[in-house]
Amino acid sequence: MYEEILIQNGFTIKEAKVYLAILEIGEATMSMIARRSKLERPTVYDVVKDLQQKGLAFITEKKGMKYVSALSPMVLLDRFKNSFNKAESILPDLLTMAYKSPLKPRIKFYEGMNGIKEILREYSHAEEDVYCFTDYELMPDSLRKFIWDEIIPERIKRKAYLRLLVPNNEKSLAEKAKDNIRYGEHKIMNFPKDQTISFEILLFGKKTGFLCFSKEEEFGLLIESGDIFNTLKSIFLFIWNLV
Repeated sequence: MYEEILIQNGFTIKEAKVYLAILEIGEATMSMIARRSKLERPTVYDVVKDLQQKGLAFITEKKGMKYVSALSPMVLLDRFKNSFNKAESILPDLLTMAYKSPLKPRIKFYEGMNGIKEILREYSHAEEDVYCFTDYELMPDSLRKFIWDEIIPERIKRKAYLRLLVPNNEKSLAEKAKDNIRYGEHKIMNFPKDQTISFEILLFGKKTGFLCFSKEEEFGLLIESGDIFNTLKSIFLFIWNLV
């Protein structure tokens, strides 16, 4: 778990192994690091050199023997926070660059359940209200758990209110009962017999996501278009006010 977190924050696999080995030992020789990290000594030398250049490891010499110590985890955490704050501060400029050219692709295809989760992660960072057509009976239980564990807390933190139009069935009613803790509201629709929503439509931040949960067709499609977003939002609100 610790290795994965370091890797997600810019460490290579070998750097993560070596850094953690040094941290556990305290002040370590190359041989000690090699044994703890289960890497060859020549590899450890190269990785320690890279960590030293990045300011993540320090080498001292005592009685002709080289010892390596690691950057304090608290200082490392401050670096992570600083990097995040810098990235967040330039996000508006990056978004402007992303939308500036009409030649850039506006449609993205995401394959499989991992692709669907990527669209949901992007939607969880919306800063404004979100609109959704969905049917929980089509949604895998594992995906609903993912939404509750990861997506909803992030959306609530950003205060993006969620409105959902769902068909009248047991799972919809069960989810509607949780509205008071999910920072959102469901409205139940009575579809004609044998007709329902065949996939989820998610509207957020001038983007439209189409999520298909069928095992035969498991994919996500994200369209970045203000015109499509505004048209579908108008249809959504028209139905919302009728229900």
